[in-house]
Amino acid sequence: TDDDSDYTNLEADVLSINITRGRSRELEEFNSGTCTVVLDNSSGKYDPNNTNSTYSPNIKPGKLLRIKMTDPSTSTNHFVFEGNIRQWDVSYDWPNMSYCTIRAVDALDPLANNTVSLTTSAAATGTVIREILQAAAWTDYDLDTGDSTLAANTFTNTNALQALQLATNSEGITAKIYADKDNAINFKSRHAIYTDSNSKNSQCTFGSGNLSFEKIDVDYDTELVKNKVSINRTGGTAQEVSDSDSILDYNERSYVKSGLMIATNAESLNYAQSVLAEFKEPAVRCKSMTFSPLKHTDMITQSLARDITDRITVNFQPPGSGVTAFSKELIIGGIEHQIRPESWQ
Repeated sequence: TDDDSDYTNLEADVLSINITRGRSRELEEFNSGTCTVVLDNSSGKYDPNNTNSTYSPNIKPGKLLRIKMTDPSTSTNHFVFEGNIRQWDVSYDWPNMSYCTIRAVDALDPLANNTVSLTTSAAATGTVIREILQAAAWTDYDLDTGDSTLAANTFTNTNALQALQLATNSEGITAKIYADKDNAINFKSRHAIYTDSNSKNSQCTFGSGNLSFEKIDVDYDTELVKNKVSINRTGGTAQEVSDSDSILDYNERSYVKSGLMIATNAESLNYAQSVLAEFKEPAVRCKSMTFSPLKHTDMITQSLARDITDRITVNFQPPGSGVTAFSKELIIGGIEHQIRPESWQ
């Protein structure tokens, strides 16, 4: 539940926290979010072999781990991560120092280790995803309706996460499925990027007299170039499109999806055309941006409020005469927190 009394507060022993959620490239699948917490174990209370520990016998994998942080300007508690503990790693440094490292994963990990057997409805993508989640006995989710009607599909002892990803990929390249900060499975339809308020409107601006950042990584490469695209549905015919100019400039770079739950060949063709239009040419992209929230309360607020699929604005004037300024609205694909005493990036 969300009741703090159901949890044991370990704040006094926390030495560091690392959290990684999301993905780094638009055409990647979302990976399971991870959280690593290092605790002071000099008293031995986090050693699973210590039967005298206050926490014995509850130092065990599977327990729920939750990271919450308080915005000092609003006194609001925000989830930063929630998931299940996969490992308690205890190390001893002679003569009397010990550390316990907790490693936890979010909801995508148990779904990746679960199988489902069902025949889904011929229905909107959100309905299909809900049916798969229910077959996997997962009850915490927040699902868009979806902008496609998928064909019925039979899954037999199929990896639950792969089934969810198949349905999401069948919706379109801008559709997303991931675990949010409080471990609910989120499905975003392909049009959500244009209709959700946090996605269609920039939520904050970094750079040029606004919120400051310390590092920005901008890349311009062919990793995302896709100039020969083939999309096929179950029981359909592969729909292929290509761009000869892009192939001439960057060599052939294929994108192939098959076995999708798309209902018609015409929809498969539209899918292929949209991928080609978006990715036939390389684009200058902001791969990552790093900032320190502790520098200003506004930055703390932003770091706690922002989440995957939010739109932000980044303005940056690179050094050097004649270099064009970088000014773009961007969609957050992943978030990392690195937290140490008096340090947070």
